[in-house]
Amino acid sequence: MPAVNSSAWTDPDRFLTDPDDVAAVLRDPHFTVSQLTAHLDEIVARGGPRFPHLEAMARHAFAFQSGEPHLAARRATAPFFAAPALAAWTPVAERAIAAALASLETSRSPDLMRDYCEAAFLDFIRAFCGCPGGADDRVLDLIRLANETTRPMLSLKALGRIDAALGELLDHLSTAPVPGLEPGLVSFPAFLGHRADRLADPEAAPYIALSALVGSHTVAQSLALALHGMLLGDLGAWQAAARPGWTDAGLDRAISLYPSTLTLVRIAGDGARIGGCPCHKGEAAVMDVVGANAALRRRVPDGSAHLSFGAGPHKCPGAPLSRMFLARAIPALARRFPRLALHRDGVRFHVTPLVQYPVALPVTRDARSRRLTGRMVEIRDLDEARAIVNDDDTWSPPRMEPYLDALAERSGRDLGLARLVARNAMFFMSGPRHAAIRRAVADSLGGNRLACWQPLIEAETRAALTRLASAPAPDLIADYAEPLFRGIAGPVLGLAPADPERFDELAPILQDVLEPWLPIRELDRLQEVIGEILAGLGPPATEGLPGTPLLTRLMEEDLPETDPEDLKALVLVMYGASFNMAHTLGNILHHLLSLPPEDRRGAADPAWIDAELEGLISLCASPKYIYRMARGPARIGDIEIRTDETLRLQLLSIDRGVGTGNLAFGHGLHRCVGAALSKRMLRTALPALFTRFPRLALRPQRHRYFDMTQTVALATLPCRLGPSGKDRA
Repeated sequence: MPAVNSSAWTDPDRFLTDPDDVAAVLRDPHFTVSQLTAHLDEIVARGGPRFPHLEAMARHAFAFQSGEPHLAARRATAPFFAAPALAAWTPVAERAIAAALASLETSRSPDLMRDYCEAAFLDFIRAFCGCPGGADDRVLDLIRLANETTRPMLSLKALGRIDAALGELLDHLSTAPVPGLEPGLVSFPAFLGHRADRLADPEAAPYIALSALVGSHTVAQSLALALHGMLLGDLGAWQAAARPGWTDAGLDRAISLYPSTLTLVRIAGDGARIGGCPCHKGEAAVMDVVGANAALRRRVPDGSAHLSFGAGPHKCPGAPLSRMFLARAIPALARRFPRLALHRDGVRFHVTPLVQYPVALPVTRDARSRRLTGRMVEIRDLDEARAIVNDDDTWSPPRMEPYLDALAERSGRDLGLARLVARNAMFFMSGPRHAAIRRAVADSLGGNRLACWQPLIEAETRAALTRLASAPAPDLIADYAEPLFRGIAGPVLGLAPADPERFDELAPILQDVLEPWLPIRELDRLQEVIGEILAGLGPPATEGLPGTPLLTRLMEEDLPETDPEDLKALVLVMYGASFNMAHTLGNILHHLLSLPPEDRRGAADPAWIDAELEGLISLCASPKYIYRMARGPARIGDIEIRTDETLRLQLLSIDRGVGTGNLAFGHGLHRCVGAALSKRMLRTALPALFTRFPRLALRPQRHRYFDMTQTVALATLPCRLGPSGKDRA
């Protein structure tokens, strides 16, 4: 596709999103695909190298052709890609899908892109495109590399790698019969061999076959992107894909919602016009496929009208193939794995101005509990998890003080600060002291006690919105979620550091306290930071606050076995746990902004947010696990549990599809004491953001997660606030 200057994508506000304009441009002969040949000729004219396979592709591949040679090639190949002809290939596709399902079932670290989408695609496409040669991994790498031809402004080094990949793939193509195919089925190269005389240039046949092999990777890309989108959402919607008849309405909607093509580009020639307005010759028209599809869904809500495959003479010839493959691959996966859950913080994307698709889609296959190690069992079943968190007689929180005492004795290290933290971390406490401290904290942070803090929450929300509006490169984490968290949690808890900047720099390490059984090296690091933070804390500030901070209230209590250092450590640990306020807000924003616009239409309405909040929390809450230890021998299903063994409750599977009644904040005696504050902040911050910036949008797949074992936490979430900054005022 086009060798267009990358500046064409610098201003998304100028992209075409009106579907009528997009379709008109794609069908208008005055707009053409940019000629890769011209770009390659210019390289040679400047004394650069020749790229023979790229030059041949530029002449013969559908994506780069125009005029009569292109039309002749389309007419000659159309029967092979027509839906009736593809019906004969359905058994081949179904066998490839079944083999990939079996591979996914046995994978030790299941990944939908690697173990399913690309595995099924490659198995099928080798037969379909007549590519029997080469090892699977190598052929797939070559296809991925050759697919980069569509990127704009490639370097000479990149063009050289692509040219070599095309040459190697060309050597693997064959017109010979493919072993194991049903009688009468012939691969695409063999089909072209019989119809070469219908092409404008008979020498084009190998490169047309090669372009089909390379371009067909969009089948795997589209499948992976659809699965990513579906698994981010409601469990019921995923399970609906397993039911008979899902393809009748669900397939087109999935194709509309999750196009791997982000933009299409055409170059204006003489007489080119868009919506009646003339275009300069050579001007690039960039069309936003995602935006055009959203506009079409406003007209046809079921998604049956979309531009995911383009339109006009360059409409994707593989559209029927994609439809056939996705119509079988999505329901087959949903039937085999109805409780599939996506590890969203492990997803990785390949993104260019033209395309987007996942390169890693790690998942948990089912909700069955299982033994992970000799000392740890992972709980994934909701009923089992609820029984565990409600049974404090059988299961205790991790007993960290005895562990640290034993570790200190064995290592000869002073772990006094780590022990101070463990002693005062409420998620490690149990017994009468825990009950007394919990009652005292609830007197400050219980849902009915937080109304006095609402003015502060609203003021901090306004301040965060102002900061976001003035950011030169707005980021919903750095410019909204994190400052909002700091502005609320510090005053409410009563933390008053002498050096706020240093405190903010050090405080994120407090999140590591959430992980039990840290090794000695990590404990040393944690102790050093905690010591510095504790030394820098002053008495709680109260002036100008609408309520009394938690630390101030606790200091007035006569709590058992608790001195002022204990209280400071307790509140400090709560602050570390409170980072989940920012993380959950960021996760919900990413989730909402990843939904189709019609599914988040009410996000600016506080009543809509309130109604949807539990569902959003069950999908997006940042904690990954809850831990419990066996007080004695026990049994969960058919798993025998020994005394002191650890249970790890995996919230990803447990909370998937639960909504109200989720365990994101725990339950019972160890329900998070900050849950009410978190929900109050979310109820304020979410509608306020979408009210202030109604055209808020993410920069596609530019987000990044922290690498954290216990928490799903976005490090960045770049966004666009609105066209031409109009929503910044």
